Formats: sequence, structure tokens, C-alpha cells
Amino acid sequence: MPRAWTHVGRFWTNGEPFLALDETLLPEWRGESGAAYEALAPELDYGLTGIPVGASAAGLVLTDPEIGDEGWLEVFRGDDGSVAVVQVDAGDYRGTLDAALAFPGTDDQPGEIVPVPSGRLAFVSAALDGTGEDGAFLLPESPGPTPDSGELADDASTDASPLLVVAPGSFRLSVRWRTELHQDAAFARWLLTRVD
Repeated sequence: MPRAWTHVGRFWTNGEPFLALDETLLPEWRGESGAAYEALAPELDYGLTGIPVGASAAGLVLTDPEIGDEGWLEVFRGDDGSVAVVQVDAGDYRGTLDAALAFPGTDDQPGEIVPVPSGRLAFVSAALDGTGEDGAFLLPESPGPTPDSGELADDASTDASPLLVVAPGSFRLSVRWRTELHQDAAFARWLLTRVD
């Protein structure tokens, strides 16, 4: 039976990657003030799906430049505990998001394990700190309808990222890079699937 998905948040990218990590690791990430992002940047490539943070690890959402240099990353929660992040370039934004979520994962690129023992999964820009003056601004997840548009509204908060409450445990990250559905619809997807 296919998963049922609920939209729970979104975050804006200007092309920088994001980390998916346990909230307790946020003080360990100093992307800006500690130059961790500057050190990470030369290592970035499509094969990299996770990095060490503190004594643990974070998943890496390395946005797909073939989809776009900037735009929304949409976050969904599955009824089986999975979490999906989707990047879309399409005229039919909502329809492409739905198709991306339904697309089989059999050929996805397998990635790293993302431990979330606290049960709080944060998404933060790798270019920022996890906390403090240069830290990411986290918002609690907000379940609602799937967005109809990827346009940037005048009142949109582009400096906020979602914080999800999940069952404590670990996720396996898998990635599907640019996938073309038809001439004017393509997506990339990062799927976090429960492993315990």
C-alpha cells in the first residue's frame, strides 16, 4: 500500500546544501562562525549524503542545480514515519510534488544513516550555525495542504527551516537526483526512511 504524505514545512535555498540532523547536534555545527561550511564546500559532490557532526552524523540535502539554483524545498511526513524533501521545477507544481512522492524508490541512490535519538529532526542550512547569533531559525512543523506554487510570496520567511518531532531512532537517507516526468516537469527527492 503506498504511503500517504502530509506537507509539514518548507525551506528556501539559494543553492546551499542543508543538513538533516538531531536537534541536540545543532550546537556542534558552526557553518558560518567556525568556517565549517567553507571547509565542507570543496568536498561536496553527488556521492556525499552525510557528514560527521560532533560525535554523530547529519544527512546532507545537496540541492540539485539542474532543478534550480534557488527555490523551495518542500518537506513531507509519511504515514509510516518516513520524511521526504522534494525540489521541483514544473508548471504544475502541486501535481509534480504528488508525482515525486509517488515515484518508486527502487533506483534511488542509497545514502547514510541519520541518527535522531532525541526524536527532534532539524533541517538547517549548512552555511549557517546550528544555534546562536548566526544560527538557523527553526519553526515547528506545520501540517497543511500541499503547496500549489513554488513562487516566493512577499510575506514568505526564507530564513526559517522546519523542526519535526519523530519517533526516536534512525533514518536511512536515499536520493533521487533530477528526474524528468515530462518536458516541463522535473524533481529531485531526498527520502528519509525509518530503519529502527
